[in-house]
Amino acid sequence: MSLALAALDAVVSRQGLEDEATTEEVVRFLTGLAEKSAPDRPHDEHVAVARFVWRGLLNDDAGGADFTVDCSDFRDGHQMQPVRFFLVREEPHRSGHPVVRASSEAINVLLSGLDLAVEDAQAAMDTVLRRQIEHGQWSRAEQSAAQSLRLSVAYAERVRTVLVATERDVESVDWNHRAPELLRDAREHLTERLAAEGDLIDRLREAHSGFGDDQVRQACGRVMDLLQRAYTRHVELHGQVMRAEPTFLDAQAAQRFRPPAQLHTVAMKDDVFTPLLNLDWAEALDVAEAFAEAVCGPVVGALPVLAELYPMLLTPPRENLAAFPDDDVVIIDDGLDTAPAYDSTAWEQALAVLTRALAGPVRLSHVLADAAEDGPVVSDLVALSVLRAFAPTPEDTEIDVGDPDPAVRLRQMLSCQLTVLDDGTTFTADTCHGSDLLVIPSPAMGHFATEEAA
Repeated sequence: MSLALAALDAVVSRQGLEDEATTEEVVRFLTGLAEKSAPDRPHDEHVAVARFVWRGLLNDDAGGADFTVDCSDFRDGHQMQPVRFFLVREEPHRSGHPVVRASSEAINVLLSGLDLAVEDAQAAMDTVLRRQIEHGQWSRAEQSAAQSLRLSVAYAERVRTVLVATERDVESVDWNHRAPELLRDAREHLTERLAAEGDLIDRLREAHSGFGDDQVRQACGRVMDLLQRAYTRHVELHGQVMRAEPTFLDAQAAQRFRPPAQLHTVAMKDDVFTPLLNLDWAEALDVAEAFAEAVCGPVVGALPVLAELYPMLLTPPRENLAAFPDDDVVIIDDGLDTAPAYDSTAWEQALAVLTRALAGPVRLSHVLADAAEDGPVVSDLVALSVLRAFAPTPEDTEIDVGDPDPAVRLRQMLSCQLTVLDDGTTFTADTCHGSDLLVIPSPAMGHFATEEAA
């Protein structure tokens, strides 16, 4: 339970920012916590525990479907009503990479409840925070400020969910009553929060330099930083609320003639494909044709014109002079689409291996043997980097010289300080074979050309 709450806290703390959390980052974070909890256990077990906790939050055992909890409803007698919700879900980021976001229910789990009036809670938290600051209770004030920040994220998630659902399907959101009421309450709430948080930040900024105790000054700075982050979240949310009505109008205009898309409410595996596979061929064909027509629209059959049909039938087929046998086609798979992503440690190790090549001309086989000491990942990265330097692309010349990124520094060294040549020598290793390229420092090129001429 502690690891699950820590994972939710890690996701919520970065939700809505430019660098939102990813699955890999959360798993690494949980692995570190597991190692601290049981340092005597092997690393593989820590990783397994982290993945088990994260898969449970994603509900991977149910294919990522929503959690369902049966709750008692006493409004009209006693009835068991199912409540469906999700905790975390992978969604596409505007940068194109998948990130994980927590639902408002997951954020409320951190706040000890599944149904929380965020507006009232933040107003109460504001009063508590002011009292704690006035009495110098900085540790409690820091906890209250962190709780207020989580409430801000929960409120932003509620508004974001409505806007995203509107962009997908206008009819799925009640824009007659619920959405306008939510936006009206959001404007009032944000006006109050921005004024209250701005006042608190100004008071703390004035009092910060007057504290003589370093620990008190640092605690005051941490509280001020949390309040500033909450203030920034509310400013961004206020902009989204102000753009909500244009978003609704644009989505309504774009979806006016579009048929309603309901595929996201269907479990394709359990509700469509599995029953379809259990049918015989004729029944399955009828279902597949009906599904294809509903998704793609009806197909209008071509009606031939008799005046054109007879000449078309009597015309001999034309020879395609540009055709050639398929045997002459050579498909080259450079593997770039499946090239793995490397972390900064692998780039640093590859940079160190190729830096040693600056001492003099060296074969690719020797460089790979040197890189093998750091593992197969570094060897693959070194091999790909040398091959890329041998046949560079126009993008490889556009390098920021002052960039501290090890990947950029490696490309800069290969383009400016090293030259890769092919003199016809080949080699065969365990994982690769081909031309044994010659990696030469650029200042040594003149000496190498002289030896070749001799």
